[in-house]
Amino acid sequence: MLQFILNGLPMGAIYALVALSYSFIYAASSVLNWAQGDMVMFGAYVGFTLYQVFNLGFTPALFISMAVVALVGVLIQYSILRPLRQRKAPPINVIIATLGVSIIIRNVALMIWGPDAQLLPSPVSTKPVATGILNITPQNILIVVVGLLLMIIFQYLLKQTKEGKALRAVAQDRYAAMIMGIDTERADRVAFAISAALGAAAGILIAPIFFITFNMGAGIGLKGFVAAVVGGLGSVPGSITGGFFIGIIEAVVGGQISSGYRDAITFVLLILVLWLRPSGLFLKKKGQKV
Repeated sequence: MLQFILNGLPMGAIYALVALSYSFIYAASSVLNWAQGDMVMFGAYVGFTLYQVFNLGFTPALFISMAVVALVGVLIQYSILRPLRQRKAPPINVIIATLGVSIIIRNVALMIWGPDAQLLPSPVSTKPVATGILNITPQNILIVVVGLLLMIIFQYLLKQTKEGKALRAVAQDRYAAMIMGIDTERADRVAFAISAALGAAAGILIAPIFFITFNMGAGIGLKGFVAAVVGGLGSVPGSITGGFFIGIIEAVVGGQISSGYRDAITFVLLILVLWLRPSGLFLKKKGQKV
């Protein structure tokens, strides 16, 4: 059982990053961005190109791809979602718009990189190392450590910087923040940029484990959304906890029962949470955000 839990931590870190990106956009701008999963895919492809074509190291490829995808996130917010908000479009219109953006991104990736699956070489060994009764893979350690570092940096920026405090104010009460002189449009752009960058980081971290394909973001994005809902959509700590929770549950179910039931168990859990505790398992109080 301990080995299964250990095996679930890397995917838990990936789901936590994606869940964090969903929750942060939702908390800051009240938008469910269904293109967020494709930020994972796009980040993986950009990292693959930088690593394989331009011969950059893993770390430069990680940060450059995060910056590139962050710019894509800003472009999506400014050119598509901002006009809809200004026209006071219904929330369903915004959701449909993000679905359209998702399809566009997948088709752009298909045109640029083609339908063939790609694999990003791991910067560390993928061979398991025996430590007592447990087997630990350096690649898995890298995913968990880098994922946790990014979460810590995100929390620091959110709580200790002026920009982060402005984002938290907008998340708590958008109109009150506007009255206090906070530029809410700028807050939206920053939220989309940070969320896209977190998705890109998840894409590069998972690329050495799974093949990169133009539609890989659909499954990962959906699991990340489930993790965000289970942990508490709009809550940063809840989303992180929910991500690791889903990763561990999948690993335990796959190891103890069958890997074919992992997806089913995940979505059964989502339905139970929506039924029994709609605010999320790890949300301390109703209405808690960031």
